[in-house]
Amino acid sequence: MRFAIKITLVLALSQAALAGDNDSITEITIQAFPSVEEINSALIQGSESSLDAATLLQAVPGANSNSNGAITGIAQYRGMYGDRLSVSMDSAPILTGGPSAMDTPLSYAPAALLKELSVHRGMAPVRLAQESIGGHISTQLNRGAFASNPELELTGFVSGGYLDNGAQGSTNIQLLGANNQHKISLLASHNEGNNQQAGQDLEISGSQYQRDRFDLSYAWQTESSVAELFAGRLHTKNSGTPALAMDIAAIETDLLGFNLKTNIDGIRLTANMARSDVFHIMDNHSLRQPPMMSMNYRTNMAEADSLSWRIQARMPISLGIFSLGTSSLATLTVGTDGNRSSHQSLISNPQNPMFELVNFKQTQRNILGIYGELAGELSNHWHYEAGLRLNKVSLDTSDISASGMMGTMGEHADMLANQFNSADRHIAHNNTDAVIKLSKALNQATSLNISLGIKNRAPSYQEAYLWLPMPITAGLADGRSYLGNITLESETATEINIGVIHNRDNFSISPQLFIRNINNYIQGVPTTNMAANMLSNMMSGTPALMYDNVDARIYGVDANWHYMINANWSIDGILSYVRGKRTDMTDNLYRISPANSRLTLRHRPTGFDNSLELGLETQLYAKQNKVSSYNNESPSAGYGVVNLFGIWSAAESTQIRGGLSNIFDRAYSSHVAGCNRIAGSDITLGDKLPGLGRTAYIALQINW
Repeated sequence: MRFAIKITLVLALSQAALAGDNDSITEITIQAFPSVEEINSALIQGSESSLDAATLLQAVPGANSNSNGAITGIAQYRGMYGDRLSVSMDSAPILTGGPSAMDTPLSYAPAALLKELSVHRGMAPVRLAQESIGGHISTQLNRGAFASNPELELTGFVSGGYLDNGAQGSTNIQLLGANNQHKISLLASHNEGNNQQAGQDLEISGSQYQRDRFDLSYAWQTESSVAELFAGRLHTKNSGTPALAMDIAAIETDLLGFNLKTNIDGIRLTANMARSDVFHIMDNHSLRQPPMMSMNYRTNMAEADSLSWRIQARMPISLGIFSLGTSSLATLTVGTDGNRSSHQSLISNPQNPMFELVNFKQTQRNILGIYGELAGELSNHWHYEAGLRLNKVSLDTSDISASGMMGTMGEHADMLANQFNSADRHIAHNNTDAVIKLSKALNQATSLNISLGIKNRAPSYQEAYLWLPMPITAGLADGRSYLGNITLESETATEINIGVIHNRDNFSISPQLFIRNINNYIQGVPTTNMAANMLSNMMSGTPALMYDNVDARIYGVDANWHYMINANWSIDGILSYVRGKRTDMTDNLYRISPANSRLTLRHRPTGFDNSLELGLETQLYAKQNKVSSYNNESPSAGYGVVNLFGIWSAAESTQIRGGLSNIFDRAYSSHVAGCNRIAGSDITLGDKLPGLGRTAYIALQINW
């Protein structure tokens, strides 16, 4: 079996941050091949016991991954996840085609093919994404660089690795032909694995997976412009999602995009366009123990497509007499962007050709935005960035239907369908985002950063149009059945973020404190719809929840730090604490990561010219008893895991990596993991999916 290497991670605290470069201050970049010029970098090289790119977020303060399966991690940042968190790939928003988010955004970006994964700490500027109420993550595939001369150069890499727990891994390849003007790149990755083992030799049924990812691109550059055209494909099959009601039979996604950057008379113009088409089949009988009764067999065929675009101009301007205590020179960024998406979902029963449930039909969600940002220096040496965004969000959907449901179950379904079809289903939201960022170098080693603003998010198509009580909730994975709500208001978050960066000699640290109040937070509440409750009780044994607006607050503190002990030894770590609760009543928010820390001790032995690094890592998670009562969330115990790793650059073109994760074979479950829904597993139904037991891995990468 052929397999992959995971990328090197770097958490950079650059000197540019101390000079007031706001982008450098607020972004954490996880890079495949870090620059040697980066000063006081804290190398994050932890456990490689997963091929899900979402697990890389555990190396970022405040971030985590909600796992519903082996390659379906949902990014979480400071207590917000799913549609509240913006994720882009190569400057385009990523379409999640499945209504249960089995094709999560980061599942489209295998770790071994990434050039970088960037998390914008704090409030994201309005230019980065249309809806980023919970933050912004951007990914970029490693399509290589232009050469420095006119002659054609052929370069690339091949990598492979193996994890003994579940026989996991991948093979990856990059083929690149480039000169100083043209570049053609081919990327390919194959990932697969069998059922994995938790601590104490418990098998995690439904944790198998198989994924292929391809990308072909052509780029052209001149002294003032760079243009890139790319096409890609994701093919996932026979992959379990044990926290959800169904598994992945197939996901076939075609991707196409174009990116342009050019300078015209000092104005920096950027244009991006991307297209995605998803075909997705899931079922509850191919990869897990089939239902005992044939009437409960289900297959869901989902289709989705999207078209997104952005046009942006960035230019220097003179403020003249309107400077008001600022420097007369500033930078103005203006732009417009759009995203049109369509979703359909049809549920059938392969044992009963009469059963057909139209879940979503020609469901549209479109966004059109315009934005502007002004950045410059105040007279007292403060750097400022002020941005304003206007978004028009519209949703619509066609009539739905249900057939083949027997007795009173069919009567209730027909009643709900008639109610839905007779309602006015056109929805429009006009939202305004505003963000102000301030930063100042207090001295040569320390800078202060403050950001505050307002961010909005309109309801998702599931939250608005889920007409039948079902657990199709974009990966929420709480096991409850939900009903949509056409009358939902947009979520509005008011946030303040205060951070400090200290970077001196052999020590650096970057703590941040944040408070976010969210009006009209969307979550499930008990519904008074009698037909929905009776139908939900028949199907799942619990009454339905309906999406509604409540009020909430999320606050916390997180930090990353690095200390160089001497030329051979260093230590680094992260610390994260998030608290989420409702403010309109006494309850907590669902699936919030508990307080956690990561500590890594590194050693570079003398005599290896920095070609060998050994490390010991500990990951500690506190218990979480601040749980949500509305969906019967259970408390979780704290735990700690210890990992060992080594990296050896055997030659300039060859790197060997290996390690042992969870060396004490600790049995544990992450609080943000989903709950098991597969019968006949070693994991009890309803229990949290456990983390992996002891896992040995070996990996090799060869560059040419």
